[in-house]
Amino acid sequence: MMAVAIVTGASKGIGKATSSLLKEHGYTVVSISRTMPEVGDMRISLDVTDKGSVVKVVEELVNKFGGVDVLVNNAGFGVYGKFTDTSLDEEEYMIKTNLVAPIVFTKLVLPHMLKKGSGSIVNVVSEAAYVSTTTLAVYSASKAGLASFTNSLWATVSKMGIKVSGIYPGPVKTNFTSHPSFAGMKTNIFDKYAVEAEDVARAVLKGIRTGKREIYVPSRLKVDPYFLKLSSIMQEITYRLIRRYF
Repeated sequence: MMAVAIVTGASKGIGKATSSLLKEHGYTVVSISRTMPEVGDMRISLDVTDKGSVVKVVEELVNKFGGVDVLVNNAGFGVYGKFTDTSLDEEEYMIKTNLVAPIVFTKLVLPHMLKKGSGSIVNVVSEAAYVSTTTLAVYSASKAGLASFTNSLWATVSKMGIKVSGIYPGPVKTNFTSHPSFAGMKTNIFDKYAVEAEDVARAVLKGIRTGKREIYVPSRLKVDPYFLKLSSIMQEITYRLIRRYF
């Protein structure tokens, strides 16, 4: 039986590219998005912030397939602007999408992976988790929370047969800047230095296979991962110690 992979935020961009790539590599892909996905063996229209619906869908998938082998938490969006100008309602919804939803999906899927002693969880984070700008304050905070959750999860379950990986792309050619808040952006630096969604999809596949704690997808500048690596050297040591002693 082919391995079953859930991909959230699968209707466009990174999620769509990831669904396509996983299908090419023989996975049974369950694509989930608010807008009905175009790619996937099972395509589900679902708001990932609706916990009740998420619980129901995961239960149905477990009953149908006997479990889930791969979880790719990709759904997310950004609200652009100075914190003093942005909408609190939008920011609350963004936190639920970017951070709470991955926690919920993981909480539901992980017990079945642990029972089998195998599985892969990949969270699409962002370089913004480590570099917070003045116009993406809450987005960066949500991604920093996802990075922290991913690191803790890696330290907790990677020694139990579960692979956990965080993917850290810079700007990517997706619909990220389509949110109305980006209309006020003077210069679209995101598109200027963006890489293709397929580049991130390949990093996701690498994370599924290797369980490497952090995988960087550099922008067209090519130097950003090196700066981020400087800040993460001590983290690497810290989380390995945590995994060993706690």
